[in-house]
Amino acid sequence: MASVMRKKAELTAVLVETHDTTRWSIGGQPVSCAAHLDVKVTAGTNSADEKAEFVRQAHDLLRSAFGASLPLATYVVVNEVTADAWGYGGLTQEARRTAAA
Repeated sequence: MASVMRKKAELTAVLVETHDTTRWSIGGQPVSCAAHLDVKVTAGTNSADEKAEFVRQAHDLLRSAFGASLPLATYVVVNEVTADAWGYGGLTQEARRTAAA
């Protein structure tokens, strides 16, 4: 997130949730290993090339962590949220942008 998407590392929050693989399937088939990465960024703060590079590097990181058994259908999703719809510390990203201007 910091190097490719230019996000402040000190403001990047991570939540790792684990699930029993018996609750996960791909194409209706059980899997022994699975991962899904879902990130949120402020809309318009990253180029298409940055997002594509993030998806590539994130997949490579997951593959190195989980190995060859990681299914092809391992998704990396970049959700772009409008600046007025999220924030931290009690201020929206839009309020921060306005204050900085």
